[in-house]
Amino acid sequence: MLTDVIRAIDYSDCAEIALALFCFAFGLMFFATMRLSRNATDRFAAIPLSDNVETPRDGQ
Repeated sequence: MLTDVIRAIDYSDCAEIALALFCFAFGLMFFATMRLSRNATDRFAAIPLSDNVETPRDGQ
């Protein structure tokens, strides 16, 4: 019974669903990145150069 189910699965549909999920997640991250203010972007960029541990989102 399980082997019949596995044989019946069309894996090309799985690939298309995975591609759609990837595009959705990529678009969501792109949108979130574009919504950041210039000040927040500058503070995020300064994290690797700073010795202080701070959260850039605290100052918004």
